[in-house]
Amino acid sequence: MKSSSRFSAIALVVSLACPAGVRADGEPSLYQRLGGEPVVTRVIEQTLRRVADDPAANRSLEGVDLQKLDAKIVLQVCALAGGGCTYVGDDMKAAHDGMNIGQREFYALVEALRDALDANGVGEREKNELLRLLAPMKRDVVTR
Repeated sequence: MKSSSRFSAIALVVSLACPAGVRADGEPSLYQRLGGEPVVTRVIEQTLRRVADDPAANRSLEGVDLQKLDAKIVLQVCALAGGGCTYVGDDMKAAHDGMNIGQREFYALVEALRDALDANGVGEREKNELLRLLAPMKRDVVTR
């Protein structure tokens, strides 16, 4: 599937599953401030592609269907950032069990994510809020 077609398919799934979220105080959710579905989808896709192309970090992605992983992570970010999605995938501990992921791989993913957020015009406040939401996952992902 061509990249643009894959992006469109993921975008459609996410748009149907993730209504735009507004916080109880009427302020836009972090998901909206990140740029919503189009930006979150691009950021995740760019992040995973960069890690997949990095020989120092791609071991844990060997044999993984990146299109399915893209969609799962987009839904997870949508749910975490108040976009109105419900993430129904495995928890991080179960999803990464036995993968033997080290610090180097984890930080390569974080760097790729930061760069993708910057490349898509996400502001510092939003970037830091998202990274704070994702940071606790490290203890369930890094096992060596």
